[in-house]
Amino acid sequence: MEDDDIAAGYCCDDMETCLSVGPDAALFEHDSGLILLNAGRTEQDGEEGNLLISVQFCPFCGTELQTDEDIDAALEAVD
Repeated sequence: MEDDDIAAGYCCDDMETCLSVGPDAALFEHDSGLILLNAGRTEQDGEEGNLLISVQFCPFCGTELQTDEDIDAALEAVD
């Protein structure tokens, strides 16, 4: 891994590749800064939407990407 990648916020080359695909990918960075997994479609109260799960650790190298506190703060800012 290059130092440039670490400075850009990527923990590994695989994560950089995943996050470069965009918001239609299964793994993406939300406008709030959270890294989310699009786990599929869901229906609740008659409305359909995506089931999004925050990703705390990189699925490729195991690096912690965001803490519980980071996730809580980002979710509070979205409301």
